[in-house]
Amino acid sequence: MLETSGDIVSIGLGALAVGYIVYEIDRRQRRLHEIWGVLGAHDEARTALLEKMVETGELQPYTGGALP
Repeated sequence: MLETSGDIVSIGLGALAVGYIVYEIDRRQRRLHEIWGVLGAHDEARTALLEKMVETGELQPYTGGALP
């Protein structure tokens, strides 16, 4: 299977490269989440409540110009 030490080294380097790519993707996703305030799965209940308030007329959606 692994005939030379070069095979072992290349498999190790490949595993490190894949690990780094996964780490970098996760880091960038967290950074974007912090910058843009993206709603996560835990915010679904709040969003549903706001939509219900708009449907009942308790809350009016913003229809004006550009947001600040």
